[in-house]
Amino acid sequence: EPKQEFFKVREKVDMVLSLLKKDLEQINLIKEVKSGLPDLLADPGMIEHALVNVIQNAIHAVSLIKNPKIIVRTNCQKGYFHFEIEDNGCGIPKEHLKSIYEPSFTLKGTKDLTGSYQNTIKGTGYGLSNVKKYIDQHNGIIKVDSTPGSGTRFILSLPIIRKKLTPYEVNEFSDSDIKKGKSILLVEDEESIADVQYEILTQEPFNHNVDIAPNGRDAINMFDRNNYDLVSLDYLLPGIENGMDVYNYIRKENESIPVLFISGNIEFLESIKDLQQKDLYVMHLSKPCQNKTYLDSINKLFDKGSEMKK
Repeated sequence: EPKQEFFKVREKVDMVLSLLKKDLEQINLIKEVKSGLPDLLADPGMIEHALVNVIQNAIHAVSLIKNPKIIVRTNCQKGYFHFEIEDNGCGIPKEHLKSIYEPSFTLKGTKDLTGSYQNTIKGTGYGLSNVKKYIDQHNGIIKVDSTPGSGTRFILSLPIIRKKLTPYEVNEFSDSDIKKGKSILLVEDEESIADVQYEILTQEPFNHNVDIAPNGRDAINMFDRNNYDLVSLDYLLPGIENGMDVYNYIRKENESIPVLFISGNIEFLESIKDLQQKDLYVMHLSKPCQNKTYLDSINKLFDKGSEMKK
């Protein structure tokens, strides 16, 4: 599961290009990184590796091009942060586009049957496979457009998680039927995520009372000492007790308190399906989730709890 923190995109792009500086020396590099972009909440290492892999592929693709060019763009649109890497290289044959994310698939080295790459370039086939995995783990989207002989453009899109609600979102929630002033136990070990969730839950228009537990043991102790209306629960937690241990303890004490699981763990995504069929007071969101989605889910759980009690 990604370890997420806020970081500046421009600095990350500059660092990646610095790492690849030697390979980019003979290439016309065009960098279009917009100013004023929000910080990105993501795993810095995973995003760095993803960018390195895609840009390295672009470098390989232009290895036999007379006037090689690579464009690196960043922008924000419709709630997503977009990294675009475009080259004027050899391109990817249409019949292979569906296979490029498969582990061990490559068109380089001994698989280069069209002479598209310098003969010194080798490929393991795991670069794009890992990129796809990283983007999927961030609830992102990866797209590719390619024309053989003309070039390729990859777009890596990641959801924007802002540090607080926008004025538009505040007004939108203020005009809707929402629950206010509830008591919530927030179980989250990643400080950057906990800070955002605490901020949006306690500010206008919700004004919930929120306690934060950074691990399973603290969550159980706090649940014993206080009365809560809802629990927001991460699945992977430090220490002996994970999120499921906390959930099982809560259900022994209270069968109907709403529980919102927050997790991007692949194994958990399978088990939560069965759990939701058995427990009507459980919902799940994958990390990272946008603020509006998070708050909407909490309101739905409060509404469901009210309906069941009637």
